[in-house]
Amino acid sequence: MTLMTKLKKICILLFMSLAGNTMAIDSSELQELAVLNVTASVLAYSSVSVSTNELTFNILGTPGAYTSTDVVELTVETNQSTWGVYAQASNLVHVDADIAPLSAQRLSFSVDDSTHFTELKNNALILQGLVNQAPKPIKLNFRLTTTWQDMPGVYKGKITIAFLNNP
Repeated sequence: MTLMTKLKKICILLFMSLAGNTMAIDSSELQELAVLNVTASVLAYSSVSVSTNELTFNILGTPGAYTSTDVVELTVETNQSTWGVYAQASNLVHVDADIAPLSAQRLSFSVDDSTHFTELKNNALILQGLVNQAPKPIKLNFRLTTTWQDMPGVYKGKITIAFLNNP
């Protein structure tokens, strides 16, 4: 290897070590080339997930309170301010049209295995939160109360779950 080749390699190594060492540069020596204005747009985001779209009540005895065999897991993810999850129920209609329905007022719910059930009145508040809450799934249990006047058979209805942001 010639002396010139050795000198070139040393210069390259020296240059690379200086270029890689940015901490050694005095900021007063830098010449400002441009100023970049930064804008960040954080869009509103909300996602509500429900683990199932069906509930089943097996009424196998005397009239009383029966809890659904299905547990509903509900998760809310949002960067909005305060928010709420609401539910309302329709009457449960017998598949034979001539039989009286089961009133929606007989449906109730509890949150996270609580023994306290709340009636599913129009737009009953299930859950509310704030913007700085991390998403945490909750479990919803539903209960139907039957009476001696209820005829045997299959009844069908709906529970509607809705989400409202309160910006």
